[in-house]
Amino acid sequence: MVAPMRDSPCQASVSENLSEAKVRLLYSSGDAAHDFDHVLRVTRLGVRIAQAEGADDEIVRAAALLHDLPVSGSGRSVHHLAAADFAAEILRAAGMDAHRIEKVVHCIQAHRYRDRSIQPQTLEAKCLYDADKLDSIGAIGVARAFAHAGNHGSRLWTEPVADAPPDHAQPDGPEYTPVHEYVYKLRRILATLYTPSAREIGKRRHRFMSRFYEQLDAEMTGRLPLSPPYNR
Repeated sequence: MVAPMRDSPCQASVSENLSEAKVRLLYSSGDAAHDFDHVLRVTRLGVRIAQAEGADDEIVRAAALLHDLPVSGSGRSVHHLAAADFAAEILRAAGMDAHRIEKVVHCIQAHRYRDRSIQPQTLEAKCLYDADKLDSIGAIGVARAFAHAGNHGSRLWTEPVADAPPDHAQPDGPEYTPVHEYVYKLRRILATLYTPSAREIGKRRHRFMSRFYEQLDAEMTGRLPLSPPYNR
């Protein structure tokens, strides 16, 4: 019988320094769409996907816990790059070896939907991307979209004048509603998922989300049958 492998002192140190309780202290509150609850959901789902797909779940766990680190002076458009740099500092201090730090950094750099200049190149990066994007669709995705709208003073609903906002549209302010976010981004998430495990989860979430926005449109306008862009 083979004896179970035990963590090396270095691995144990990394795990201890990346406990949920310690990492929570790095995050600020106030944004329900990007708070530590989001981080925990992504972490747990990312580990689940990694284990199903045969990826290194410790890399995915570290990347997920650190993927939304708040960095002073960095806006949402570059937060993935700033968070990756901050994560590297934290992991070096925790004793993680350089090669594994590079893997975590790549995961974080490649997780953003609106900046596809860095594509996930590893299975671990694909697992993080999938977990983070799954948290933007389904029931929790709907809740997050409306929480974000409330934070930025947006209206709850307005009918998009075109099939989608322009690519340079910013996802905040009164003219960018959760409906715009659904049309511009959320309805497209399922097609971008990498892993079979995530796509299976995503199908159910996408179906629920689509029906919600269809129902919202129907209630707001009283218009039946439903018109594009809400039809699946």
